[in-house]
Amino acid sequence: MESGNTSPWPSGFGTRPWLIQAHGTRRKTQTFVDMLDRSLHDVTIPEMQGKICLGCVRDGSWLLMLDEATHDCFLLSITNRPTKIPLPPLRLTSEYKGTCRVLGYSPHDFTVVIASNPESEQNFLLHCRPGDEKWTDLLVDNDDIEIDSDIVAYEGKLYASTVTGDSLVVIDVIDGKQVKMQLLYTEQEEELHGSYVSYLVASCGGIFTVRIDFFGNPCNGVVTRIVVYRLDFEDWVWRRAESIGSDRAFLVSGDYGHSCSATEAQLQGNCVYLVWSSCDCERIYKYCLDDKTISFNQILPEPTAPTCRAYWVVPTLIRATGFKEQTLLNTPVSNQIALPQDLYSSQEEQQANYSATWHDLPTELLELVASKLSLVDRLRFPAVCKSWSKVSYPIEEAKVWPWLMHLSKHDGTCKMFDPLRAKEYTLQVEAFKTCRDQHVFRSSKDGWVVASADLDNEDILIINPFTQDTVDLPILDRSYHFQGVTLSSAPTLPDCMAFGVCSSHNGKYVTVETWQSGEDAWSKLRLDLLEETFHVASNNPIYFRGEFYCLGGQGILAVFNQSNNTWRVLDKPEPIYAELNVFDDDHEGAKFCYLVELAGDLISVFMCNADEPPRVFKLDQMKMAWTEVEDIGGAALFLDRRASYCVVSPGAGNGNKIFFPRYSEDGKNASFYDMETKMYHPTFYGLKEPLNCVWVVPNLKLDEYAC
Repeated sequence: MESGNTSPWPSGFGTRPWLIQAHGTRRKTQTFVDMLDRSLHDVTIPEMQGKICLGCVRDGSWLLMLDEATHDCFLLSITNRPTKIPLPPLRLTSEYKGTCRVLGYSPHDFTVVIASNPESEQNFLLHCRPGDEKWTDLLVDNDDIEIDSDIVAYEGKLYASTVTGDSLVVIDVIDGKQVKMQLLYTEQEEELHGSYVSYLVASCGGIFTVRIDFFGNPCNGVVTRIVVYRLDFEDWVWRRAESIGSDRAFLVSGDYGHSCSATEAQLQGNCVYLVWSSCDCERIYKYCLDDKTISFNQILPEPTAPTCRAYWVVPTLIRATGFKEQTLLNTPVSNQIALPQDLYSSQEEQQANYSATWHDLPTELLELVASKLSLVDRLRFPAVCKSWSKVSYPIEEAKVWPWLMHLSKHDGTCKMFDPLRAKEYTLQVEAFKTCRDQHVFRSSKDGWVVASADLDNEDILIINPFTQDTVDLPILDRSYHFQGVTLSSAPTLPDCMAFGVCSSHNGKYVTVETWQSGEDAWSKLRLDLLEETFHVASNNPIYFRGEFYCLGGQGILAVFNQSNNTWRVLDKPEPIYAELNVFDDDHEGAKFCYLVELAGDLISVFMCNADEPPRVFKLDQMKMAWTEVEDIGGAALFLDRRASYCVVSPGAGNGNKIFFPRYSEDGKNASFYDMETKMYHPTFYGLKEPLNCVWVVPNLKLDEYAC
C-alpha cells in the first residue's frame, strides 16, 4: 500500500457523506460537496491528477482509478491520508461504460469485479485479486449470460442484473480462488413501463433495487418518479418496499448505490438521495418513502460527463451494520385539518371528530356544501351546520380553486393541499383503502378523478373523493399505457366520454381509446399518420369546443373528433420549438408543456428549469397562431401533467400566477411563478412534490346516478 500527500481538507470531511466530483484529466483539483450546506470545496489529490475514475466501491469508501496512458489501475481510499492498492494493468478506453464492486473487506483478501454496461461494445465480467498479474474474464465460457452494469455485493456474494432484467447472476468466490456463477430467475410483482434505470443496493437485511423514471435523456433528463423494491429471497420476486428502515439512507450516484446510517450521516431517514445530471446542472434528489414526496436541489452548476461523475464518499463509521425496522416518520404538517371520512357515520362521531375541523374550512367550500347537500344530510350534522351559520346565504356555484390531492399509502387517507391558503386537509376515501394495490391518479374533471390500480393496472375507475361516488370503467385490454387521458364532462352525465391517447415512439401512428357512458368496453382506434408525425407530449389532453385537443412537445396541436372518429394534426399553429427533435432519445432540450382553457381560449405553457422561466402562449383563433403573453389577465394557472386548471378570479393577490404541484418543506408555502415579478416563490429548488398527486376542484354534490 502507498500513501500520498494532500492539501488542506474541508472542515467536517470524514464525519458524514460527501460528494466528490472526479474531474478526470480536465483539472488538477477535485470538487468536494458538503451535503449539509451544499458548499463546494476544491481539493488537490495528487493520486487523482491525470487519472479517470471508473467507479466507487466498498460502500463508498474507495475509488477505482485508471491512468489511460500507462494503463495503471489502482484502488484509492479517499481519507485525510489517501491509500493506494495496486491492481493489474487495465486496458479500457475513456469511453468505458461499466461498474465495479469489491467482494470481501479484508485489507489483503478481496476480489475486484468489473462488469460491462449494455451500451459497451463488449460483454465482460473481469475480476482480479491483489497481487494478480492480469484480469480474468468470467464470461469467456458463459456467452449465454449477458451481464448488466447493475451489480452489488451482499453477504459474501455478488449479485448482478442481466440485460433482460428477468434474472440475477449470483457470483461466489470460494476459498479466494474458485469462482462459481449461478443464474436465478426473478419476477416483478408489477409490470414496469416507460423509460427508467435501476440500481441495486445492498442494505442491512436484504437487496433492494431503486428504479428511476425520467423525462428526456437518461444522461441529462429530469427525474419524475423513484420507486424502491426489495428482493423476496423465498419466492425470488421483487416486491415494492414501503420502507427501507427509519435509520437508513440510500445514497445513489453514477452507477452505484450505498446504504448508510441516516442518524450518523445527519440525513433524514427512510429516504433515497440520488445524484442526477439534469439538462441545466447536477442535481441531488431526495425521495422520502414516508410521505412519497420528491424534492431536488442544485449541487453543481453544470451537468457532469460519465468520466467526471460526482460519487458519494461514505466514511466507514456511518455504515452501521444494525438494521432498525421501519418506524415511519409521520411528521404532521402544520395547519393539517381533517375532512369528514364518512357522510353516513354516527352523529356523535362526526361531532367528536370534525366540529372544529369544518369551522376552519374555506368559506367558499362551506357555501358549496350548504348549497349541494340535501336537507336530510344537513339535519344529520348539526355540528357542521353550526359552522354553516357563520356563512352567508348559500350560493348555487361557489368559487372554489383546485386543491392538490395526494395519496401516499394504502390506508385510504388522501391529503388535500390548498395552495392559496397553504393548508392541508385529510380525507378518508374507502375506495383507496387496500392491502395490495395503490391507486395512481391519472387526471381529473369537475371534481372527479380518474385512477388506475398500480399493480394490476388494467383496472380503471372514476371517483369523486369528496362524495365517494364511483363509476367503474371497463377493464383495459392491457396495462395502463396512455400518455394522456381525460373526460369530456362529469362521468354521471349521459354524454360523458373518456378519451385516452398514446403515440408511437417515431410519431408515425397514434392510438386512441374511448369509452362512452353506458358502454361495457373501450373502443380502440389506431390512426396511421402518412404525411405527418405527432408525438403526444407528457400531459393530458383537454376537451375544448366539442373535441379533444392534444399538445405535442414542439407546440403542435392535434384534434380528435369523437363523432366521426377522425384525427387531424393541425397545420397551424406552427410549432413553438420547431428545432426540437422529440423523436430522439438524446435530445437535450426537452420541455415540460401544459395545455389549459382560459375563458374560452387555449393556453399553452412550456418550461424546463430554473434558468428558463415558464413561457405562456395564447392561441389566436383568428390567425391560428401562438402568441406569447406576459400576463393572463389576473387569472391563475394550476399546472401538472395529469390535469391543469385555470381560475379566472382567484382572489386578491393571486392573479397572474402559475402554481405547480409542489410546496415548501414545512408545507406553509405553495410553489408558484409570479408573472409580474418574473420570479419563482419560494424558490425553484428545495420544494416537495408528491409523486402520486393531481389537481382537483372540490365538488361535494352527491350524485344519485353514481354506483
